[in-house]
Amino acid sequence: MALTTMISGNANGVVNWGLSHRGNETTPVVSELGAELLKKYDGMYVGDTSKKQVYLTFDLGYEAGYTAEVLDILKEYQIKGLFFLCGNYLSQNDLIVRMQNEGHQLGNHTNKHRDLPSLSEDGIREDIRSLQLPTTPKFFRPPQGRFDEKTLRVAQEEGLRAVLWSLAIQDWQKTPKLDVAKSTNKILERVHPGAIMLFHITNPGTPEMLRSLIPALQEKGYTFGELV
Repeated sequence: MALTTMISGNANGVVNWGLSHRGNETTPVVSELGAELLKKYDGMYVGDTSKKQVYLTFDLGYEAGYTAEVLDILKEYQIKGLFFLCGNYLSQNDLIVRMQNEGHQLGNHTNKHRDLPSLSEDGIREDIRSLQLPTTPKFFRPPQGRFDEKTLRVAQEEGLRAVLWSLAIQDWQKTPKLDVAKSTNKILERVHPGAIMLFHITNPGTPEMLRSLIPALQEKGYTFGELV
């Protein structure tokens, strides 16, 4: 597969967000169009690259039973995460209240997790607005990392800053259970200053992987920051 196709998938102005990692603690190669659009609309996919700091973000479409344990781990290490929620997750009121009480941020991942580039401007706006979070979010993440200029413009008009990511693993499936050592090593090979990390909390191995990953990153000199 050609590199440009793998990392962008651009067609008719639509970006399918992807990454090409180079290792050696360097920022990955991303879609040129995607990066241009994010810059134009004050979005981001990477944080401050001048220091060894990373940012933990989580996409939550539904509760698989492991979020409480992830929150326990974040509390233990005094790390603040950014949780992008969809409409289905709003039934998990106790967990959402806990996220807020423990200082985590809530982000808008749209109400129905639809393919935003295929919608009209009004359709995008409705899917964003109809997600009624208990606090006004600052950040927005397009479902599946698919967006176009229209998507980012509408999000910005709604007062939201788009956040993509610069590091992710295939962790969204319920089974098989993540190989903790393999997943941890893959992240350590791809980590870089300013990395915005994307995780899902749908796999039973996620908490164990985070418990392995966090001290390993600290041993490499990384700290954990909050996006602003």
